[in-house]
Amino acid sequence: MSALWTCAGPAPGSSQDGRLLCARPTVGRVLLVPPHACSRQEAGTVSDTAWSFVFAGRRLLLKSTGDGASVPTSQDVAGLLEALGPNAERFDVVLPALRGRDSRLHAVPDDFEAPDGFELTALRATHALLDKPFFRAAGTARQKIEWVRTHRFCSRCGAPTERGTGHEAMECTTCGQLHFARLTPAIIVLIQRGREALLGRSPHFTPGVYSTLAGFVEPGESLEECVRREIQEEVGVRVTNLQYFGSQPHPFPHSLMVGFIADWESGDIRLEPDELEDARWFTPETMPDLPHRMSIARALIEDFIKRVGS
Repeated sequence: MSALWTCAGPAPGSSQDGRLLCARPTVGRVLLVPPHACSRQEAGTVSDTAWSFVFAGRRLLLKSTGDGASVPTSQDVAGLLEALGPNAERFDVVLPALRGRDSRLHAVPDDFEAPDGFELTALRATHALLDKPFFRAAGTARQKIEWVRTHRFCSRCGAPTERGTGHEAMECTTCGQLHFARLTPAIIVLIQRGREALLGRSPHFTPGVYSTLAGFVEPGESLEECVRREIQEEVGVRVTNLQYFGSQPHPFPHSLMVGFIADWESGDIRLEPDELEDARWFTPETMPDLPHRMSIARALIEDFIKRVGS
């Protein structure tokens, strides 16, 4: 399975250093420009029916509906954003059209309390409430916020940054250092042994849920080397015959999950207690509770079940 979350260009808003996030037609870009460069007319180019992705930290503001929740429109949130004034930071990153509408992106204080008719939901939990395109768009939006907020100043010399030209980067206004959006590669692996798959559970998982094993790639390490190292460290077994499966952006806050299938080669399960509280071999008939259906972990497991049969 392969998933790609993309993001289109921004619309106006303010940043903490007094500059504005200004709309431009360039796809996939967040542009910091001086306030005078963004006119009031330009600021109104996105309609009131546009979707509004409003974040309070890692929580997404959703509009309560009779049977669940949905992403609100700009008209739905106009009043509450106006009431917050300068405390409502406007990134207004326009995402690819969702059901024929553009989108806006805002960030409000972490301690913001949702008014009646709205709810704040952890981004991870929105998979159960939103359709796949909206869930992906929310993830992209959150990654864009993280990028802009953590790269407003140059880590080399401390000077302010601005949107670079010709590349997707924040550029230092003094030394020219480029600051690209951070992406942290991580491997995720379905280990198979005949009709059995090795799944584990971390202490922070939902009770009863087991998943495929995963870990971050270290400097100087290939993806294949990472798979072998992580698996041996976490469960004490050796694997062979690695096969690429697919990838998925994982905006918590900026990972890229790279999926593999591997065959068990040797060794018995030996847990690394700092990583896992349990790991077991499961057949298709004995599968435990699984990760949510939009995750690459779930796709790996369902692919295994389909291949080995019942």
